[in-house]
Amino acid sequence: MIEYIIQIDFVNCPGLGYEIFRLTEKHNVDKIAMEVIPKHGMVIQFQCEIEEQALDLVSDLTRMEHVTGVAFRTEMPYQEKEIELRTILNSVSEGVLAIDKDGMISHINDVACKILHCKSNEVIGLNVEKLVGEDPPILETLRFGHVYRLKERKIKRNEKTLQFLSSNVPIRNNQGQIIGAVSTIQDFQQVEKVILQATKLSQLIIFDDIIHQSQQMARLIASARIIARNSSTVLLRGESGTGKELFATAIHAEGARHNKPFIPVNCAALTESLLESELFGYEEGAFTGAAKGGKKGLFEQANGGTLFLDEIGDISPRLQVRLLRVLQEGTVRRVGGHKDISVDVRVIAATHRNLEEMISSGQFRDDVYYRLNVIPLTIPPLRERKEDIPLLAQYLIRKICAKIDKPEVHLVKESVNILLAQKWPGNVRQLENTLERVINLIDTTEIRPEHLAAWADIAKAVTSKNIGNISKNQQTLHVEIPIAGEWPPLKEIVASVEKEVLTRVLKKHPSSRLAGQVLGVSNTTILNKIHEYKI
Repeated sequence: MIEYIIQIDFVNCPGLGYEIFRLTEKHNVDKIAMEVIPKHGMVIQFQCEIEEQALDLVSDLTRMEHVTGVAFRTEMPYQEKEIELRTILNSVSEGVLAIDKDGMISHINDVACKILHCKSNEVIGLNVEKLVGEDPPILETLRFGHVYRLKERKIKRNEKTLQFLSSNVPIRNNQGQIIGAVSTIQDFQQVEKVILQATKLSQLIIFDDIIHQSQQMARLIASARIIARNSSTVLLRGESGTGKELFATAIHAEGARHNKPFIPVNCAALTESLLESELFGYEEGAFTGAAKGGKKGLFEQANGGTLFLDEIGDISPRLQVRLLRVLQEGTVRRVGGHKDISVDVRVIAATHRNLEEMISSGQFRDDVYYRLNVIPLTIPPLRERKEDIPLLAQYLIRKICAKIDKPEVHLVKESVNILLAQKWPGNVRQLENTLERVINLIDTTEIRPEHLAAWADIAKAVTSKNIGNISKNQQTLHVEIPIAGEWPPLKEIVASVEKEVLTRVLKKHPSSRLAGQVLGVSNTTILNKIHEYKI
């Protein structure tokens, strides 16, 4: 038997599919598979004894009234998609492993095969536990939807211990049901891709680069310039997004160590054992996969320079003890090593956490705290230095427009008032993200109040005509919900509120695109809601 695949393009017509199948029966071909191409046609895989049968079938199909074309193919559409997906998976630098709803391996790329010492054709269709051991995190993700990031795991395979990191997310269908899970896998030695590498001097921020005009920031920068001259340990405090790393780089760049390495590392981004080997290094043979000859840790690499320990409040009590030794004695001992190595490193640490409360609860050692808190600097949140917002916003706008290759835009006065009225819990990082989101959506040279309304904390759609004093113009939305005895279902209550909000917004912004920008959804969603509520 000879196998063939043909694609039949046609104009939709009732009964056409039946006529096509009738022809396959007429020519005595054995159908193997059929796949519909939406709005286009269908693909049929079949087999027959001689080539003439296939040619005659194609000839008859071509003469059908509503058929616009017939052609032979080498693959079924689903096979082509599989090939395309496999090519994509094998092009990424991390291992990728996917399982279906039953925990069976559905996809695995070459990198994952290399890390796990297996072959794809041997493990596809295999229960994932047989590959990565019992109760792996990916099964927790499949069962409960838990998302895991950089979960460390060790397994035995072919009498070898394999050590790797996995990050797991669930796969959901359109109804939100979990139908599988996918894991990205990194070899233990790939950790360098997780942490921030040594920053070149040309990329370092100096104090003149920190945008500000408030007296509060001016005094802080003046103090930091003085601190930069010595080598004492600095502890930077402040909420997330306030710019702690900017100050760390500026302190290094304007200090006596500016010609030496500046190495930042995010302590919250790594597991305990990974952070330990990165900070302190390891000797050859310290663990399976350890580099030949061992490896210098970041303290050794930063010798003579500065090591910036971001999110210091997230390190484990065990690593706090090892860190204390470095801070007190200026020596490190590699993992698996037996000798102390002297290092001359300035430590700048940073955290958004309340270390004093952590000490009280036993999560952070007080002796480490006192060694780090030699020179404390607290960076104020954006809401406490609102004078900086207009200058910062315009600087960020220029930066964003250059990044996305878009003509520069500017804020109208009313929009500046909206930015000043926000609390900005995410500080400068949140301000930048908000502006980037808005700039990507607008097609004007001005950022107007209606562009910002969807992202503002103030619950109203603001227009350039009604904006003035924000505190005087806040609106309250009242929706009447008729209740006759029993409460209506929650779905009906939500629909009533949604319809009322949409009706009011559309009165002021009579297009699905503008209404979508105000409410923070796509214009397709607005059109669907208009149709659903018959607005």
